[in-house]
Amino acid sequence: MLTPRWNDPHPPIIPYSNKPHRNPHPASASRGRGRGTQPPRYSTARVVQLPVNFTPPSLANWQEFPSLPGKSKAIPIIDPQTGTAHASLTSIQEQPARPSSPQGCHTGGEVICTKTVDGNSGRGSGTQRDSPTKVNAHTFDIYARPFVPEAFSIINELIPPEGHDIKTQGVKEIDVGSYVGRYMGWGFLPEIPSPIASPVTAPFNLVDGERTDGVMQTDYESYFRFQLDAEIQSQKLENETYTLFDHGVEGKLSHDPLGFTSCAIKVPGLQENSPYVEEDDLLEFRELIHDQSGRLLGMDLWISQLRQFYGNKPWPQQWRREPAPGWTSFAYHGRVEAVQRKQNMLIVRFEETPDAWRSAPPNCLRFNVQFPVPMTRYAPMIQALPIIQKVLKNASTARYQLARGVECPPNTPWVQSMLFPGDADCNEQTKLNPGNFKQAFFDKQLNWEQKKAIGSICSGDYGVLPFLVSGPPGTGKTKTLVEVALQLIKNSNGVSHVLFCAPSDQAADMIVERIRSHFEIGELLRLNRSSRAFAEVGGGVLPYCWTCDNKFDLPDFRQLMACKLVITTCRDASLLLYSRVSNVDLIAAESGLRCAINPDSAPPALELHWTALIIDEAAQAMEPEALIPLCVVAPPVNSANIKSMPLVVMAGDQHQLGPRTSLPSSPLKTSLFARLFARSVYADHVLSRGKAGDRAPHILNKSMLPISRPAFANLIRNYRSHPAILAVPSSLFYFDTLEPEAAKTDDLASWSGWRGRQWPVLFHNNASNNSMDLKDGGWCNSGEVQIACKYAAELVNSGLVKKLDDICIMSPFKAQVLRLRRTMQEKGFWGVNIGPTEAFQGLESSVVILCTTRSQQRFVESDKKSNWGIIGMPNAMNVALTRAKCGLIVIGKREVLNLDPNWKAFLEFCERNGLVAGEDNRPVQGREINQSVTRLEKVLLAIDEAPTGSRVLKVVSQEDEMWLQGMEATRNVGSSGGSDESDQGQEDDDYEYRDGDHDEEVSEKRTSIQVEAGWW
Repeated sequence: MLTPRWNDPHPPIIPYSNKPHRNPHPASASRGRGRGTQPPRYSTARVVQLPVNFTPPSLANWQEFPSLPGKSKAIPIIDPQTGTAHASLTSIQEQPARPSSPQGCHTGGEVICTKTVDGNSGRGSGTQRDSPTKVNAHTFDIYARPFVPEAFSIINELIPPEGHDIKTQGVKEIDVGSYVGRYMGWGFLPEIPSPIASPVTAPFNLVDGERTDGVMQTDYESYFRFQLDAEIQSQKLENETYTLFDHGVEGKLSHDPLGFTSCAIKVPGLQENSPYVEEDDLLEFRELIHDQSGRLLGMDLWISQLRQFYGNKPWPQQWRREPAPGWTSFAYHGRVEAVQRKQNMLIVRFEETPDAWRSAPPNCLRFNVQFPVPMTRYAPMIQALPIIQKVLKNASTARYQLARGVECPPNTPWVQSMLFPGDADCNEQTKLNPGNFKQAFFDKQLNWEQKKAIGSICSGDYGVLPFLVSGPPGTGKTKTLVEVALQLIKNSNGVSHVLFCAPSDQAADMIVERIRSHFEIGELLRLNRSSRAFAEVGGGVLPYCWTCDNKFDLPDFRQLMACKLVITTCRDASLLLYSRVSNVDLIAAESGLRCAINPDSAPPALELHWTALIIDEAAQAMEPEALIPLCVVAPPVNSANIKSMPLVVMAGDQHQLGPRTSLPSSPLKTSLFARLFARSVYADHVLSRGKAGDRAPHILNKSMLPISRPAFANLIRNYRSHPAILAVPSSLFYFDTLEPEAAKTDDLASWSGWRGRQWPVLFHNNASNNSMDLKDGGWCNSGEVQIACKYAAELVNSGLVKKLDDICIMSPFKAQVLRLRRTMQEKGFWGVNIGPTEAFQGLESSVVILCTTRSQQRFVESDKKSNWGIIGMPNAMNVALTRAKCGLIVIGKREVLNLDPNWKAFLEFCERNGLVAGEDNRPVQGREINQSVTRLEKVLLAIDEAPTGSRVLKVVSQEDEMWLQGMEATRNVGSSGGSDESDQGQEDDDYEYRDGDHDEEVSEKRTSIQVEAGWW
């Protein structure tokens, strides 16, 4: 079996096996062709004649290329001045697309196209207004891919001749085969199950509840393999839309002494991850040939001859191997050497290039550039599925035998308990918890809920199932997990080595930054894939990474085993699987070697190497992605002599944006974290955050016992935002449980732009219409751009905003983001953060200006199906509203937003309190409908209405002061939940909710006031 090359464009499905690995690219074969390879030259005076037996290309009808899943097929854009419909035309470089239809076309010049559209029909505005007026007989789909001349697009369908497909080998790889051979014999390792073939249809719906559990043991792999294959295909189609046609290079090409050639190319949308490109990815360059007039050489005649020869008959695939006069017939696969996202620039390295490139001026080299989907991103997920499926299938067989009276192991397999936990996996709680926390905490700033969660996890008394930490925005999820890791490693018996994962490199690096001060260099490892760029790794993280030969690598086996904490991404945890250092492999090797040496000795009790798995931001990881580290820590199926099972802890927020997928409605958007939290063992627990319309009962008293000990924790204290900013998100998404604890949130209180009650929230009603931007290829709203930039300038000029990057402007539409950037930069405000909504998840800003952009309801459903916009998408709305610390400004059209119940609640909040600006300013409406007033809103109103001298309760810190203000206000207006339970369970010895540290008198005082006031 060949050793995998992580950067190979077509990696083997199983990059690890039971046999030693060999390098598929020996050094002697690394450069098979010389640099002097020359492409064929074409004369500008003639076109190659077609042979008699020539087979033309299968230029499919445009109907054979449907829109991406869920996109509308018949929504016209009308010019209100002419009443005619127009297509969205852009430059070839800026708006690439897959091939358009040649059938039914006529020849008229060099470029053949299916429809002729006047590029100036927009009267020079570059936009198309959407209007419900009359529609021309020929309407255009605004969601369709932009038009590309057929002469360019057909070249990408051709297959290079043998020897003309020139690949650049990745120089960054980890030889896991030789790594395994250095430290253990292959004969002791268990066989790795192979993935199944791609299923044709999905076997079932994973969210079908109880029916799912009954069939999961046999269909889990086939279900997720089907979804992954669908996602890969969708990603390929999406990447086709990013293709750059007739694209040039930036500046001069560089040539190093080793014969490599590098160039820079501009990639529109790279900053917004459209396309998403990583270092060492492959890009395909097809060099074009132009005639003296600058047009593609002979392509219109070549295509017309094909069509004339075959007519409308189906064309066989052989046509793809015929040479096209406008293409050199060479495909150069370059490796991405550097990614400069802010500049939308890629540096690409080629192993072999023609000599002509050395002397050619840069502006004479033109290419079609394609972005293949790197299968290495999906291969680890595909390979983890059969490992999980094998365990689940064994559990299904045992259950089948037990039903027929056949003896089988009584315990539920660990993997099944992690993926499908039930009440049987929980331990029962019969007593109230101790009133004090016994352990000493490394972080002295932890709040009560965080300490309670840490204590429950470290005790491990909740059962054998994942412990879930629900952390709304700004509540300290990562802070809690960092303390969990420290407690497990430093203070817990039986926990020796922890695997700490996150979905992204940035999140994993942040964990290292927060925890590195507690570990020596050899105790903490930041594990990276070999292709990761050094420039992406901060100076505080790099000392904890292992490097070799100028690339990231695995440390020596002894050093790897000595690391107490390994931090990596979920995807890069596959390196541990490929290196055969999972718990299953290590136990098999240890047991096998011992048995071989002493075959007659009784097997001793074994300790797992990986004793805990922690996943931060778990709600952003696809379920197959979370399976990768789960496979690393999973114990052997026959684990009777294992001393203890590993802990699994996940933290996240299922009410924010989930996993990013190409398919808008893919089931992969539901993370393992979200699916688990929806199961009855979590969702229906008496201490859960709550159900629709109910406040969660956060006080446990004796009357509730016995209950299943909760395997979850709800963080409620927000350390980011002003209470007015939190009021609506807390009510809509968190059952009104969030408590504002942030300091210094009144920095903008004196700004003159606030209205009504002068709270730092403002809705600006915008009557301007959205439009299609022909240049940027998407939805924009010019009036909204002017309003947003005006607010940003006013905030800067007020002097209340200290730095430009304290202001964030976001929009869900790419074209609007580009317009906002151009407008702000033209005014000199280069430092203002401007980007799409999803780019700001996990971040915060002093001021957020949210541009909703959409002004017509008829496009909202199509937006939702395409995963665009922010209307009708509660998770995106929640992310947008909760980024702000001191000020929030929302710009949108009231009539459109009011049709979304969540946005309607936000508008009612603003209108009740006079927080409205725009064309029809509204005064404070009062509180006639009390049931619609949120709990935090009641607190703020009580503070406003209280006498000036009694508004502030003086205590030790501003943080405590905010809490006590809220307590006093709640006494005045009455709490909206929990106050009826404040007198329950207050025995001195076993009262559940009392702050744990005796020396923190202020915290104890604050907690007692909260319980009395009913804030729990």
